[in-house]
Parts: sequence; C-alpha cells; structure tokens
Amino acid sequence: EAEVKLTGILSLGALQPGDTRKHGTVIAPGLYAPVHQHFFVARLDMAVDCKPGEAANQVAEVDVKVEETGPENIHN
Repeated sequence: EAEVKLTGILSLGALQPGDTRKHGTVIAPGLYAPVHQHFFVARLDMAVDCKPGEAANQVAEVDVKVEETGPENIHN
C-alpha cells in the first residue's frame, strides 16, 4: 500500500472581468485555479503471491471528479 499527498502553490490563470473557466475555480477577482491531475506510476510485480491468511493482491483505479461549487464546498 502506498499513500501519496501533494502540497504546494496553486497554478494560477488570469481572467478578464466577468470571465469564468469551465475547468477551473475562480479564487479571486481576475484569478482562477485550473483543475488538473498528477499521474504516479508504479511498477507492480504481479508474480508476488500473498501469504496464507492475507488479502489477495489487488489494483484499484480512482477517477478524479470536480466538486460542485456551493456552500457545502469548503474550497469555494
């Protein structure tokens, strides 16, 4: 099992007054943060067997979904 966390500075884009972006969030007048992904690659050795009583080897895929804006989204 591996856990990866990212922190850092927002990647920003400029907006004309009144403009919005479909794939980003307006974070201040004239500025938006584009939605983006990070891809991590790991080489898996599928020939490694589980020991008796352990969970079976597995791979999980996680798809990114943009959260809707509104009062329930703390990142508005």
